[in-house]
Amino acid sequence: MKALSLGLLFASWLSSSIAAPALKPFDTESLDQILQQRQGQAFVLVLWSIDCPPCISELAQIQQLREQFSPDNLVLVSTDDIGYADEIQQLLAAHQLEQMDNWVFANPMPERLRYRIDPAWYGELPRSYFYQASHERQAHSGRLSNEMLQGWLNQQPHRVTRN
Repeated sequence: MKALSLGLLFASWLSSSIAAPALKPFDTESLDQILQQRQGQAFVLVLWSIDCPPCISELAQIQQLREQFSPDNLVLVSTDDIGYADEIQQLLAAHQLEQMDNWVFANPMPERLRYRIDPAWYGELPRSYFYQASHERQAHSGRLSNEMLQGWLNQQPHRVTRN
């Protein structure tokens, strides 16, 4: 009986240790943190929401190319309130994107977060930013096409292919 209890405890620990990474709370300092973690690296910042049909379609497009992305060159930020974390996690899992670098707005005043990301952005979704290695960026409003994503990936000096 003791061996069974230890086995169940170990199985529980193992399943929790390989579970999908938790959503990170996105606050007014998070963009700086994302940029610091990616010094000298190009990446795409994708802003989306669970109640935005074009965003969900865009997640499906990203899913098709996910093998070419890594958590280092793709950052997904849900503009939903952190209270919707379960729904966000379910959508990410459905699109097999839960292993990416995932964030969720965590400020009672989302307009502050939008302004911090881009003072010229007023909240339209989907919204993406293509960051070069120098961290100069190009904004894009509206759904990304497969051609845009594939074109960006092809321009990267060290394309990442995950197994």
